Amino acid sequence: MLDIANGEKPVEVSRLKISDTFEPHWTSWDAKTQRLVVTGREPRLFMMKLDQATGAVTMDDTFHDAQGKAGFNFADQQWPHGWKGSGLPHGVVFSR
Repeated sequence: MLDIANGEKPVEVSRLKISDTFEPHWTSWDAKTQRLVVTGREPRLFMMKLDQATGAVTMDDTFHDAQGKAGFNFADQQWPHGWKGSGLPHGVVFSR
């Protein structure tokens, strides 16, 4: 996370490594819950908490899949409409 208060000298205030292979693609911010959702180029979506006072980003451990791993796994799922297969999350938004 970068503090860009001084646009000419951004300062890194927090870093969260998801995995050695994760490449973030899309993020969305929810001001009400102070959380970020992040997608990448793999079939998993992650939820993170942002402390706006410090800029610290942490994984939201309460948002996990059935195996207890952080995030939601889109790989090889049986979906409610009957299709079985893997999804790749792309864009994400929060709504009010």
